[in-house]
Amino acid sequence: MAGAQEVLSHAARFGGPGELLSHAELAAAARFRNPADGRGYAAGHILFRVMAARALGGTPRTARGLAIHRHCRNCGGAHGKPGIDATNLSLSRARDTVMVASAAPNRPLGADVEAFPRQLHSSFDSFALSPEEREALAHTDVESRIRLWVAKEAALKATGHGLAVEPCALHIGPPAPDHHGTRAGSWAAAVESPALRETHGLNIAWVPAGGNHAAALATSAQPDIKELDVQEVFQGS
Repeated sequence: MAGAQEVLSHAARFGGPGELLSHAELAAAARFRNPADGRGYAAGHILFRVMAARALGGTPRTARGLAIHRHCRNCGGAHGKPGIDATNLSLSRARDTVMVASAAPNRPLGADVEAFPRQLHSSFDSFALSPEEREALAHTDVESRIRLWVAKEAALKATGHGLAVEPCALHIGPPAPDHHGTRAGSWAAAVESPALRETHGLNIAWVPAGGNHAAALATSAQPDIKELDVQEVFQGS
């Protein structure tokens, strides 16, 4: 988790966005009307590339040469969750706050971060919450709703469904025991969705995101979670 400006400051040592992003990514960042969104897009994609380079044993200077591919599981188009061969990463952005998670290959992985809004759209509950969740939450509890949202977004990113599946089809329940028979401290919940088998049983961890944001990870098993600061990610030459 990092602010866009922090990522861009570290990236400047390696030439900044012009040296670390593809032409297509630079063009996409420039199309945002709000400068904070453009900075967040650029920073998120830089962090994604540098994390991938790190996972592959490279350095930030090798990040630009990595090919990002996208494939939509719903329509087959060249969009959807980004990926880099031989890595397993998930990217999320909330304006100028960015998050990239990395895990072992061949394991479903999703990450999501969102800012807490002052209020939610009137249709939020029917779209995002299971009937049990709607019943359990006070009408004014925005923060708990966003915590459930990021958990479900992370799970749907992990499987590649995205919002082609309405989050209300998923219920966030208690975690399953790990292989030692106890619950891992960081993995505080699990997805219950018998009708959507790929998400059913995915583990959820809410991770620190500052006082104005909620963030979550979703994956199988209950691996240890290590938070890296931006300086550590950009180590290398």
